[in-house]
Amino acid sequence: MWLDNASDIDILFYNPYAQIIADIAKNKDYNPLTIGVFGAWGAGKSTLLNLIKHYIEDEKTDGKIICVTINAWAFESYEDAKTAIIEALLREIRELAPTDKIRNKLKKLLKRVDLFKLGTKAIATVAPIAASVVTGTPLPMLLSVGGNAEEMGETIKNAAIGLQQMKDEYWKEEEKEDNSVVNNIRIFQKEFCDAISDKEISNVVIMLDDLDRCQPDRIIETLEAVKLFLSVKKTTFIIAADEDIIKYAIRKKYPPLGNMANDLDREYIEKIIQLPIYIPELSEKDIQNYLLLLVAQSYLDVEGFRKLIEKLTEEKLTISGDILSVDKISTIVKEVGITWYGEREKGFLDVGHIIEGINPIIATTLKGNPRQAKRFLNTFITKRRLSQIYYGEDLDMRILAKLLVLQKLDSDLFIQLNDWNRAFDTENSGFKNMRHSVSQNEDASEFGLWRRPEIKKWIECPPVELETQRLDKYFYLTRENLKKSSVDESMLSEKVRTLLERIGKATSGLMPNIIADIQVLSTEETSDLMKVLLSKIEESKLQLFVVKSLYVGLKDYRGKISEALCKWNQKIKLGDEPLLRAMYQADSRPLEKTLRKLLDNNEEGQSMLADITGAKKR
Repeated sequence: MWLDNASDIDILFYNPYAQIIADIAKNKDYNPLTIGVFGAWGAGKSTLLNLIKHYIEDEKTDGKIICVTINAWAFESYEDAKTAIIEALLREIRELAPTDKIRNKLKKLLKRVDLFKLGTKAIATVAPIAASVVTGTPLPMLLSVGGNAEEMGETIKNAAIGLQQMKDEYWKEEEKEDNSVVNNIRIFQKEFCDAISDKEISNVVIMLDDLDRCQPDRIIETLEAVKLFLSVKKTTFIIAADEDIIKYAIRKKYPPLGNMANDLDREYIEKIIQLPIYIPELSEKDIQNYLLLLVAQSYLDVEGFRKLIEKLTEEKLTISGDILSVDKISTIVKEVGITWYGEREKGFLDVGHIIEGINPIIATTLKGNPRQAKRFLNTFITKRRLSQIYYGEDLDMRILAKLLVLQKLDSDLFIQLNDWNRAFDTENSGFKNMRHSVSQNEDASEFGLWRRPEIKKWIECPPVELETQRLDKYFYLTRENLKKSSVDESMLSEKVRTLLERIGKATSGLMPNIIADIQVLSTEETSDLMKVLLSKIEESKLQLFVVKSLYVGLKDYRGKISEALCKWNQKIKLGDEPLLRAMYQADSRPLEKTLRKLLDNNEEGQSMLADITGAKKR
């Protein structure tokens, strides 16, 4: 099994990026600096941070470079995530500080953070209590307090005393005269700068990971915490995140205004990040190589796998443009003297050849994402083991892998294939008719979703003639995927979420651009988007001009849109007639039954139907 952890072995071949970023972080002339390491969710950003840290800590410099990693997601549940991250950062730096003098300064700074925390707590507690007393509406926290005003007043007094005691103990007299937020931030920055100004420290490198896993409000809180340390000499921040998710969080916190709609999120990021570095999406060739290397990793010990990666790097095989093969990897393993233990070589060859056979379509499906590659292989290995327990060696693992790919590409088509399989007599006629229609480029609306490029590629992937196989046992192994489920909108990609927002605010004039953007989505993203939109059509929650644009612009989904429109429960008005006519003119076949149902209960229905279909003209 492959764990979703950052790797210490550079299986993604990110070393060149790691070296460049580490060199920049160590250069005194470049700090203070904030570097953004931007890549999609699951692209391997944590692995890259590990490699950067390795290069920073391994190479000698004048003075000590303190390098700490903060996981933003770990503070997701904290009430005051901003303060928690500041405290964690200071504690990490203090732990690695080279002298007691520096550690003592940081200890004092931590006490100031305690004051911030108490101040936040006092505001959160005292203000609501006071409001409760004034309005006469008791809060739950006051239900255990005596009912008279004197006791309630004592509660407020005790909460405030703690804050004052902290001020008296840790604030200097001149600070008490100006205890504004701005002044407190200024003093905090000054004391932090003083703490790390010692010649024993050449730089403090702070790597912030998993920011894109946090909720939007937590993302903004974390960035606000980072801003406290910006422009402080001897500091370098390296923030690893999916830039699209950060932009989404910014737009949620600061909704765009007028002409600033396209610039606010970008400008916010540019204020924080001076040097953006983008991790390129892995190509299909890269993903194919990565999949086979993951298989090899599971059958080699750590040292053996490290030698394999070193040899591939040395011979530049990963950047040669060639796709690795099972035989090539097996040959290199022998050349460098790596030992296969027990039945591991046989296991690698068996699984490797299966993955090699369907590698092109898997690579297309996974869209350059290493995390998705690991998840797919984990699923396949688990199902393969279940197959051996249930059925011995009876099943064709190529078919199992191919079905898992279809489930990943489009769960609705996976369910449809199962429905066809249930009617199997001498063959799977549903699949056969679909395959023939797609291969002959027939314009059959019932097979529209099967004509999409990635699905056509899946159909052509061996074994091709699935209609000759009973697939009952394969579907039994994957039966948890046979139930239609509602879409978890929190798991949608940033592109899909943005498109849904745009559709919700759209006018008819904006729809052509929206349709154009939908047409360039991946098959998986289009499927996710349409699941949401089809459910909204069924519930009559989309305006009809939006439905018309989707129907006309998304040829492969016309059948599905027409089926969803059958459940439309709003009365069709005369003003809707041009929209329905445009849909009918684009493709009449899926709409025949739908139009009759929509207009059956309408007094002018027959006349409108004739206008829409052109029957009057005939």
